[in-house]
Amino acid sequence: MIKTITIIQHIARDAVIPVLTQGNSRWFCVDVIEAIKLNDMMGILCLIITTIYSVISWGVIGYKYLHIRQATNQSNKFIEQCMAGKGNLERAFQIASNFPDSPLAQILRESYLELEMENWYQGDKDMTLDGRLNAAKISLERVMEQTSANEIRHLENGLNFLATTANVCPLIGLFGTVWGILGAFQVVAKEGSASVGSLGPGVSTALMTTVAGLIAAIPAVIAYNYFVTKVQILVRRMDAFGMEASNIIQKQIMKKGIKGK
Repeated sequence: MIKTITIIQHIARDAVIPVLTQGNSRWFCVDVIEAIKLNDMMGILCLIITTIYSVISWGVIGYKYLHIRQATNQSNKFIEQCMAGKGNLERAFQIASNFPDSPLAQILRESYLELEMENWYQGDKDMTLDGRLNAAKISLERVMEQTSANEIRHLENGLNFLATTANVCPLIGLFGTVWGILGAFQVVAKEGSASVGSLGPGVSTALMTTVAGLIAAIPAVIAYNYFVTKVQILVRRMDAFGMEASNIIQKQIMKKGIKGK
């Protein structure tokens, strides 16, 4: 026990001087450049991998933030203009082309195209009005489900990489930690000493890979949870808008069917 305390005191005494006297490469009283130089090849490899994950994840974060914000803003503007049109489907279809990033606009656009292509306003002369309404409802539900699935897949594109970064990088850091500690213990076993110079590479590998893994993973976790919440909000809006659009279309079919009798 006394020997262990003496070793820790020597390490602390020898380590204080570099922290206080190192040059401009210190980050928060840590000489990062020197710490990286002390890493062995496995530590450098772990740092390179986590750095690649971190850079790509930040690119994904920036892209998804702009994408989801654009989808939300365009959806809000599309709803406002549709409300101003007082439920006119043809007018809403024309407006939808101005909002290519809005999932709501795409749902209405595909639904209107299905309505026009199948000609549910007129329909088969041998089909009753109730039959046309039921057939139109089934067809619209199918189109809306397909369109919603495509839009959700588009909105979630890239989120899997953030989840992978959040899960893999801490494991890479943990691997580097175990590797560095293993190297430090091997030095102690071979040399029978615990000086700072002999333990430096192993301890540096252990600590730097852990820090690098956390630096890559923490922003990815935060961004992933944020984007998932935003996507869920848009999905709920798509479901509500799809139901409302389907009801409006069915009412239009019913009105024109009654007039046609």
